[in-house]
Amino acid sequence: MKPSSFQNAIRLQFDCLAKRVVDTTVKDYQRELSRHAAHVTPFSELPEQALSGIGTTDEYDSDYSCFEVLGMKVKVNNEQLAEALKQLPEKKLDILLMFYFLEMSDAEIADLLQIDRTTSFRNRRKSLEEIKKILQEDEL
Repeated sequence: MKPSSFQNAIRLQFDCLAKRVVDTTVKDYQRELSRHAAHVTPFSELPEQALSGIGTTDEYDSDYSCFEVLGMKVKVNNEQLAEALKQLPEKKLDILLMFYFLEMSDAEIADLLQIDRTTSFRNRRKSLEEIKKILQEDEL
């Protein structure tokens, strides 16, 4: 049985619509690929400076020395500095660790240790001088 002209017209309209949908979908996909390519850079084209910031480094307990101050652990990676810090009295060590590693001000340190702010400053300065002397002796 031969299809009627109405059925033939419907078939042709459907074919036309299907082709339009496929063409539009292909164009949308190609447009999305070009947008994506504009924003993405392959690893092979990245500069060396950008690649150096990518990745992680494993940390092991043997890689650093650990000090405890105010219930917090402070990690020191430099072995020479850690050895110099170990030679300081506990009070001076705590002041240095709080100032440089916990980023506390002299006033905050003084409040915690119940000492004068100037005492905190002097102890920190003298501790730095002692560490400098220890590190210079180790170099010789």
